[in-house]
Amino acid sequence: MEKDLLELLAALNDKTEMIADKFKEIANELMCNYQIVSVSDKTYNIHEIEFYFLSKNHKDTSVHRHSMIAGQWRVHYSGIDISFNGCKEMNNHCKNKKCIDCKDLSSYGGILIRSIGNKEELIVGPLRVQTTLLTGGSISGSKGITLIENRGCNNNITPNTSTRCGVNFANGFEKSLYCFYNANILNDNKKNDESHVRVKNNV
Repeated sequence: MEKDLLELLAALNDKTEMIADKFKEIANELMCNYQIVSVSDKTYNIHEIEFYFLSKNHKDTSVHRHSMIAGQWRVHYSGIDISFNGCKEMNNHCKNKKCIDCKDLSSYGGILIRSIGNKEELIVGPLRVQTTLLTGGSISGSKGITLIENRGCNNNITPNTSTRCGVNFANGFEKSLYCFYNANILNDNKKNDESHVRVKNNV
């Protein structure tokens, strides 16, 4: 991963302000200039991502807590993230504690990869993305998932924004436009319950 992208990821911390602007900057860089290579050595453009970040200044309660460092892959039950720096104070006493009430909270979060694609296929949905990226490597040894820099690889798109899929009761942040998607590939659909979901653009 290039140093500039790592610096953008690592710059989010407990003192960060103008967080939505930081998300936009990272989304533009990641979606326009980087591709993901799977364990089976297939290359994909990134078509949809969602941002999750919690700090004392940004109390989004939908975020999975962790103590990883920026730029690591985080595989979990909802998909696969690119991590921001995790909470420095996390320990066994955190298990039953609400992080937003923690006086020692630093910050944590990540970028959920929701949709990827190449000329052969479009993968929509975070668990499908996770399965695609992790399937096909050899048990005798294979590369891990990697990001490669390829300037302008996604036609220098300007990502559209929407609310995140399936996020409810997040201390008000469920209404934030923290999803970024490629509108040339995906449509933003509103479901009957007023939630949003991205689907393949058939045009």
